[in-house]
Amino acid sequence: AFRAAGSKTERFLAARVLAEALASNEQHTQAMIWLRRAGQNAPTPQTKASIRRDYAYVRSRNPWAFRFAGSISPTDNANDAPTSDEIVIGGLVFRDPTAQPIPGIEYSVAAQVAYRFPASETRQTQVSVAYDGLRVDLGPEAEVINPALDNSDFSVDRVTLGWGGKFRRRESDAYWDVSARYFFDWNGGSRSQDGQAVAAGYNMTVGDGNRLRLGSEIENLDRIDRPVRSSTTYRLSANWTQQLANKNVLGLRVSFAETDSDSNAVAHHSVRARASYYLSEPVMTARIGFAADLRHTLFDEPLYSPERREDDALALSATATFSDWSVYGFAPVLELRHERVQSNITRFDRESTQLSVSFRSEY
Repeated sequence: AFRAAGSKTERFLAARVLAEALASNEQHTQAMIWLRRAGQNAPTPQTKASIRRDYAYVRSRNPWAFRFAGSISPTDNANDAPTSDEIVIGGLVFRDPTAQPIPGIEYSVAAQVAYRFPASETRQTQVSVAYDGLRVDLGPEAEVINPALDNSDFSVDRVTLGWGGKFRRRESDAYWDVSARYFFDWNGGSRSQDGQAVAAGYNMTVGDGNRLRLGSEIENLDRIDRPVRSSTTYRLSANWTQQLANKNVLGLRVSFAETDSDSNAVAHHSVRARASYYLSEPVMTARIGFAADLRHTLFDEPLYSPERREDDALALSATATFSDWSVYGFAPVLELRHERVQSNITRFDRESTQLSVSFRSEY
């Protein structure tokens, strides 16, 4: 019926009926695919909204969960170079002509498959496997600035095995989230490190629907390429999300991290704050969001100068999500991000601007 349909409405009805039949037969993944087809052919905003509700219902009953993401990001500093090619060591000034920003394009992809075990009234757990990858295409300036560089030098890959769970008491909307993951990293095509992390957080509703999460995490990195730089990081965080009277959403996050390592180039502590603001009403068909990240990092011991290294980083970003241009429930997202890192060690002073295009699920 879907293939023989002569109109958008007929394709919508055929896809929705088939999705309902598949869901009733507990073929949830196929039902979700057909619901996306139905959403693509929904004749009105009301029917599109109903498909979102149906999709959420089927997804909540599907033991399998899938996540896919990808982006293309032109940047003016693909090699993460400092703002100056001068390096100061012990009061002496050296010049490195290859330490210059090189424009390029970053390609990133992420995929995750998770299996959720049967849930109870107080418990929900899952296991997952995920892949994250980054590739860089350097601009022609690389041939002049540093001919020794190759695109493959900047490739990053991570495979993660994870477990997670949510636990709560009966008749309570507050819950604990607990997770553990083991991951393997490659840089430039070579194994660089293994990592293990465990995290826990307490989530609660405060006031009129506002959400607060208090969390902690321990992450251990076993460096294969440079064992002395292995480290253990302890993090504490607080997240606050509030819907304002005008339906806009304000988010605040504060975190503190302490990193222990045998290497003075790694051991440090840091404080980070993030604020985000998302508009409820679209601006010229686009849903707009803004975010600001502020991070202060102080290293434990001097290494590159008599003073301890100290970095202050500020990142500003704006995103525009074009829901009207969505394809099978995936909407294009345009993000502009500018980051400035000011360091008392010149080789770590950086600045970059990045424009990325990605697709994110609306469902």
